[in-house]
Amino acid sequence: MTHSKFRLGVVFTHPTQHHGPLWRKLSEQPELSIRVLYLSNENQTTGDSLLGNNAQAWDVDLTSGYDYEYLKDLSGKVPTQRRKNVISPGLINQLTRDNFDGIFMQSFVNYSYRLTALLCKLRGIPLIMQNDATIMSDMRYSRSRRIVMSFMYPWMLNLADYWLSCGDHNEIHLRHYGVPDEKIIRGCHPVDGDRFVQTIAQHPEEVQRIRKELSWDENTILYAFCAKYIERKNPFEFIEAIAKAHHKDPRVRGIMLGGGTLEHAINERLATMNGEVLNVGFVNQSKLPLYYGAVDVFVCPSWIDPHPLVVSEAMASGCAPILSDRCGNWGYSDTVRHRYNGLVYPCGNVDALAAAMLEMTDSETRRMYQERSKEVFSEQDLYAEVRAFLEVAKRIQQKQQPASKRTTKPLSGAVST
Repeated sequence: MTHSKFRLGVVFTHPTQHHGPLWRKLSEQPELSIRVLYLSNENQTTGDSLLGNNAQAWDVDLTSGYDYEYLKDLSGKVPTQRRKNVISPGLINQLTRDNFDGIFMQSFVNYSYRLTALLCKLRGIPLIMQNDATIMSDMRYSRSRRIVMSFMYPWMLNLADYWLSCGDHNEIHLRHYGVPDEKIIRGCHPVDGDRFVQTIAQHPEEVQRIRKELSWDENTILYAFCAKYIERKNPFEFIEAIAKAHHKDPRVRGIMLGGGTLEHAINERLATMNGEVLNVGFVNQSKLPLYYGAVDVFVCPSWIDPHPLVVSEAMASGCAPILSDRCGNWGYSDTVRHRYNGLVYPCGNVDALAAAMLEMTDSETRRMYQERSKEVFSEQDLYAEVRAFLEVAKRIQQKQQPASKRTTKPLSGAVST
């Protein structure tokens, strides 16, 4: 039986600010249909627990414009938060070849994802996957676990028929564990850059108000940290580097956006300073582009961060990036390209981070990196990920329907905007 559209099923943990726009854009493609099966409604009713007591549910639309359903767990209820041990029995009836031509999921981290992989293999449904793993992020694990991974991952990762890679280090990770090149299609982690650009363009007075509020005077150079206040995001390295850079150039000032378990300790440290760093706290999605638009440089000092999407958000908004080398989104053809559109420094070296900050005080250097960052992001925006999905759908269609018997036109790969 043939179908006029490639029927893509998505099994996903919860609605997110990054993937909601992707599902919406995929649903607009004329030769593709999509149905998203969510395992919880996190972010719709409550905020991210790691953001602390001030976290709120996201205030942007994550679910309109595409077909979706919240699946119930074994208790008969829709979970309000992601859980590793969640099992959604509805997958058994939904994931069939009568319903879908391919299934997309991110990882094997929870039991419902593992059930999804099992059903795909038993029922002959092509499985498409994408995650942001890197060899660097694997180093957080114990030696014994990495030994087990060296045996398990080649088998596990090859359960997927296709992988959408999201960057240079991610592709290295896939190849390291034996995923062949013919299974890898270059994509990216989706960021709705249009929303950031449009929000900034529509509210220039608000951007200027925020900048004035955060600055000492018109000469202030603002450096932003935006993340959960947790250990692996390394917020204190940002604070100490700002202090060092400010000592040499008083125009330097840092702002912190977020929240989490380290917030009390951060506030205690900031109380000993003279305003070199401001803790703004939690900023919801609708206002976040305005803060990106108000600052000059974005800093991501994480010591474990496979592919932090805040960097792409900031670049789309016109910020020049500084990135720790422990983040997974730098490389020759990745998000941050050292000394082309930003700077990469050795994580743990506060002096090196301070030096990078001081290098960004030069207005011409900053302007060059800001402009190039917009160009780089345009190669890795939402539409690039849509093209990757269309390419994998076309390959599946061609593989399932030999040219001599094909009765439907294969997907063109052209993106409807």
